Amino acid sequence: MTHEGAEPGSRFGALVQSYRRNAGLTQQELASKAGLSVAALRDIEQSRRRRPRLSSVVALANALGLDSERAAGMVIAGRDLTSARLPRRTGLTRNARPTGAGLGLRLAILGPLEAWRDGRPLSLGPPARRAVLGLLSMDPGMPVRRDTIIDVLWGEDPPRTAMDLAQAHVSRLRKVLEPPDRSAVGDGDEEVISFVRGAYRLRVSIEQVDLLLFRDLAARASFAHASGDDAYACELYEDAALLWRGDPLADVDLLSGHPGVIQMRYQLTSVLLRYAELACASGQYRRVLPQLQALALAEPLNESAHARLMIALAGSGQQAAAIGVYEDLRSRLDRELGLYPSDELTEAHLRVLRQDIRAEGYGRLPDRAPPAAGAQAVPWHLAALHWSARPM
Repeated sequence: MTHEGAEPGSRFGALVQSYRRNAGLTQQELASKAGLSVAALRDIEQSRRRRPRLSSVVALANALGLDSERAAGMVIAGRDLTSARLPRRTGLTRNARPTGAGLGLRLAILGPLEAWRDGRPLSLGPPARRAVLGLLSMDPGMPVRRDTIIDVLWGEDPPRTAMDLAQAHVSRLRKVLEPPDRSAVGDGDEEVISFVRGAYRLRVSIEQVDLLLFRDLAARASFAHASGDDAYACELYEDAALLWRGDPLADVDLLSGHPGVIQMRYQLTSVLLRYAELACASGQYRRVLPQLQALALAEPLNESAHARLMIALAGSGQQAAAIGVYEDLRSRLDRELGLYPSDELTEAHLRVLRQDIRAEGYGRLPDRAPPAAGAQAVPWHLAALHWSARPM
C-alpha cells in the first residue's frame, strides 16, 4: 500500500493491484469483469492513467466485490478527492422543472423502470424487452452474457429462435436509447449497448442511471463521515435515499426475485441504516423518521431497522410508540421464527424505557429548510443535473 503522500494515480493504481491480487484475479480476469481492456487496466495499475474515468473506477470496485467502505476509498483515490472538501448540494426539491434539450439519456431502475431522453419519456416496449434493459441496468458497465438474457426470458425451455429474439430486443433498445441523430454523439462515445465476446454491456455515466448516482452519493457520504463531517454525510445519505421510488424494477415481473434486485434492496437498507445512525447520534430524529418507518414496514423482521426506529421515535417525544414497535416485533419474532429479540433490539428497548435518549436537536446537524408550499421532489433524472454539473 502506498503512503499518504503518494501521487493520486500511484495511490489508486496500487489499490487496484492490491485488491486484484487479494481476490486472486489476473489482469485479464479483472479487466473482463470490469468491462475494461487489459491495456487500460495495466495502465491504471502502473499509474500511467493519472485520472481514470469515474465510471471505470466504479466498475473496478464492483468487479472486485469491495464492501461499501473500501469501494468509497477506491473512488476517492481514483478521483483525487482527498485534497479538498467536496462541495455541498442544495438538495433535491425545487419548484421549477428544467426545460430544454441537452439533458441526454436518463434511466431509472430504483422503482418502476423508466427512461427519458432530453426530459421526454421513452417507450421501452414489451415486458421481455424491458427485462433485458433491467438486466443490463442492474450493474451498468458489466458484461451480461447472451445466455444469461435467454435464461431470464425463457428459463429452461427457450425457443429455437431465442438467440435471434434476444438480439432483436437489444437492437430495438439501441434504437430507443441512442440519440436519433448519431452525429450528436460526442467524439469517443460508443453505442449505449455494446456487444463484446458473447456479452452485452450498457455504457452509461453515473449521472445517467439512478443506481450509479445512488452508489456515488453513498460512497461520498462514507468518505465525509470518515473525515469527521457528519452533517455533510447526512445530506448525501438523504439525497441517496430520495432517489428511491419503490422496489427496484418493480414493474418488471421477469426480474422479480433476481439476485441483482435483492442486492439493490440490501444496498438501500444499508444506506438508510447508516444515515439513521448518524442523524440520531446528533439528535436529528424527525429527519429520518419517514425513511425508518417505510423501511420497517417493508422489512417487518429487520431488527436493526426497528431498533433505530425506536430510538428515532423516542427522541422525537413518542416514547409510547417506540415501546409499541418493540412489543409488536418481539411478538412477531416469537410467533414466526421462535426467536428472542437480538441484543441490539433489547438495548434500544432498555434505552427507551430508561429515557436514555437525548433531547431532539442537541447535535450539530442542521435540518434542511422545508420545501415551499406545493413543492414536490424533482424527478431524479432532472435533479441529477445539480450533481453531474459539479466538479468531480
